[in-house]
Amino acid sequence: MPTCEMCGRTLRPAVRGRPPRYCSRACRARAYRMRVADRSADDAGADVQAQDRVRDRVEDRRVPERDEAGAPEGTLDRPLIVHTAIELADHDGVAAVSMRRIATELRVGVMSLYRYVASREELNDLMVDTVFGERPLPEPGPDGWRAKLELSAREEWALYRDHPWVSHLVAATTRPPIAPNLMAYTDWRMRAVAGHRLDFTTMVQVAIMIGTYLQSAAMPLAHETQAARASRHTRQQWADARQDALHRTMRTARLPMVSEFGSEAFQASEPENIFEFGLHRMLDGVATLLESGKSGR
Repeated sequence: MPTCEMCGRTLRPAVRGRPPRYCSRACRARAYRMRVADRSADDAGADVQAQDRVRDRVEDRRVPERDEAGAPEGTLDRPLIVHTAIELADHDGVAAVSMRRIATELRVGVMSLYRYVASREELNDLMVDTVFGERPLPEPGPDGWRAKLELSAREEWALYRDHPWVSHLVAATTRPPIAPNLMAYTDWRMRAVAGHRLDFTTMVQVAIMIGTYLQSAAMPLAHETQAARASRHTRQQWADARQDALHRTMRTARLPMVSEFGSEAFQASEPENIFEFGLHRMLDGVATLLESGKSGR
């Protein structure tokens, strides 16, 4: 019989879905506090902590004991469905999320989910809106348009680090999600450059350009997360294992610049460093635009 990871009490086995880990909310909260206390402050630890917070929120909303009939009347709602989908996406990638998988996790019938979420497209919108809602931008924010835009970019980048799958939902389409919390980032950025003699259309383009850059730069984060999960190797380990093939290619191909590619260049090509480089170049471009507006050119 499974036992509680904290107190050792016997747990009632789950009929379907993920096995329970704790016997009560008190044990679950105690386990969470211990994880937070023991977790290091590096980026990898921060990613795990974000996933654990989502998982704990979902578990807190679940009914501890359900029979084979599924969730008791009144316990299933839209936030529970959305948070379960987010937990699955964080753990297994967004491709693993389906109405059937969510129903299995919650131990309910698939059709019961459609009472709260009309379609997969609506679920995607709600997932994106929820994670952006976890990181609202401050009001009024720092002084100066550049500080504001940089802050908004770093907050969105942090969101993609916590939830790499989000970039797949917002960057792979010209029809963005209907997500007010995502739209709030665009609105905030437009207000950051308002008052600099830009017309409304140009302010829209500045705000969307920043979001588009971040989403595109974050796509490798999502791909790397999937690749690391599938291969159980980091990007550096993958590159080390392919050194012989790389050297053979360099000897036969006419690539005078690429052939100089070494460890320093490899480090510079990491998604985090590309983000930093591109962010500052993009803000430099906005500065040029605003200066030309002031001079009337």
